[in-house]
Amino acid sequence: MLLDIHTHRRVAVSGEYILSVEPARFEPVDGCYYSVGIHPWKVSEAAPEDWEKLEKAVGHPSVLAIGETGLDKLASADILLQKEAFVRQVLLSESVGKPLVIHCVKAFNELIELKKRYRPQMPWVVHGFRNNLHIACRLMQENIYFSLGERYQPDVLQYVPLECLLAETDEGTQDIRRVIGRMAETKNVEVSFLCDRIDENARKIFFRQ
Repeated sequence: MLLDIHTHRRVAVSGEYILSVEPARFEPVDGCYYSVGIHPWKVSEAAPEDWEKLEKAVGHPSVLAIGETGLDKLASADILLQKEAFVRQVLLSESVGKPLVIHCVKAFNELIELKKRYRPQMPWVVHGFRNNLHIACRLMQENIYFSLGERYQPDVLQYVPLECLLAETDEGTQDIRRVIGRMAETKNVEVSFLCDRIDENARKIFFRQ
């Protein structure tokens, strides 16, 4: 199985991607996979009914993850409000037994501090990771997974163990096969080998039940 773990667009093969949607836009289609969450850019606008829709949506079998949620210091929403919304989704992730897909911008200290405080049992995946090797090492110490897309730091990819890696297209235009192909070149491994390892990781994280 080839799985694009985070995208905002539907592609040809429904079982090969996880579509990230807001709770109000969750309308499940047979054969498709989803992650549903309240983005840090949207927490100021989130009404009680949005949280109700989220709590209902995450129980659907096609929803494989909570997210994207997270922390973003460049967003207009107050960081304390973002933390409150993020923690609420951390607890939801734990209660339904599904992993968390995380958007994090300039808030990795806060993310790591919350990981240590709440000690979640469900996997955490930082999507679209483009930060430096120092941050990557700190996240690895907390057993956080990395999902890479079209842009990433080559030294990070070369250093990060295969068992920590996932792949995504996010809002990019490249096919997931092309994304993994470029990752394989950087990692200096065969594309088929990397596909197998990413598949193994995706199954372990998103198909736990």
